[in-house]
Amino acid sequence: MKGRALDTGAAERLATGQTTLAEFLGLGREQLYEIAGRAYGLMNSGRLEEALVIYSGLVAASPADSVFRCHLGAVELRRGRAAEAEVEFDAALRFNRANVDALSGRGEARLRLGRLVEAVEDLRAALELDPQARRPSTVRARALLHSLR
Repeated sequence: MKGRALDTGAAERLATGQTTLAEFLGLGREQLYEIAGRAYGLMNSGRLEEALVIYSGLVAASPADSVFRCHLGAVELRRGRAAEAEVEFDAALRFNRANVDALSGRGEARLRLGRLVEAVEDLRAALELDPQARRPSTVRARALLHSLR
């Protein structure tokens, strides 16, 4: 690395899973979420490939962040890749089982995969956590449940 000596102890902690890539690089939560904000804008403007690259990098940098996993799942879902989306929503829920957006997204992914019973369970669980449907994802979950009736 030109201009900077490699901290072999830090590199070893990274290699052995004792630290994240973000920590190794000195990226704080605020910086990561600033980057995520840009990716969110790209996703919502339909620039899915660009958002995918950024969210994939964020997940690599901070693999236990439920929000990054959830948004990566949302990008995959919008790309028509329901199975890949479900994997990311599952990961998001492992790190935060009350992630309403991930529950709703996984429910939608499971609907697309033809797994109706599991999909309905997820959509209902999302609505239980946000009964007033304050989040766009629970508004969508409610609409999907109504359309299934």
